[in-house]
Amino acid sequence: MPVLARVYIVRHGETQENKDGVIQGQLDTVLNKVGLEQARIVGEKLRSIPFEIAFSSDLNRAAKTAEAILAHHPGVELQKKVELRERFMGELQGKTEMTKMQVGLGDRKMESGAFFAARAETWWLKDILDGTALLPTRSDPYHILVTTHGGFIGTLTRSLIHGRRASCAPGVVVQRCLNTSVTIIDVDHTRLGLIMQWADTSHLNSSETVEENADEI
Repeated sequence: MPVLARVYIVRHGETQENKDGVIQGQLDTVLNKVGLEQARIVGEKLRSIPFEIAFSSDLNRAAKTAEAILAHHPGVELQKKVELRERFMGELQGKTEMTKMQVGLGDRKMESGAFFAARAETWWLKDILDGTALLPTRSDPYHILVTTHGGFIGTLTRSLIHGRRASCAPGVVVQRCLNTSVTIIDVDHTRLGLIMQWADTSHLNSSETVEENADEI
């Protein structure tokens, strides 16, 4: 089946909160020194990809990662989307992962898992599936950059798989999603996705990556 769009989903670079095990949720945190370097490196990795469309969470850590990638693609406009934000974690935002274990997940202000998944899928339907359907037909796929958050990426891909809107290519397994990891999903003309690559970090020195994500439940 011909590929209509090839979507590169990149998690933002490291923040100090990532390193310290702090739950960020929708707090507008910034990249630390390592995160800025990770963003530069992933930008170099993706510089040969002919991006034409780019989306990012409007939170600083994701937008700055996207800007580092698009430094090699000056003609591409970055579209910042509230819908691409990480899960809202209520009163746990700004607290440590240990606090999450002690307090539990009873915060009524926290965005529910079901609502978070619906938000992610609704964005995919609107901006990726419906958006690409409006583009002129051609033989080569459209290359789309999406820069967002670890919890969002995991929730989106698992929801697409569960809803049979996407499947994994042979050998691809959905696991952890580290900072500036690159996931690739091909979308065909029937609007189905094929996850070609999951959370690749071969561009990074593994000794410098934070293995856990306090925002994921």
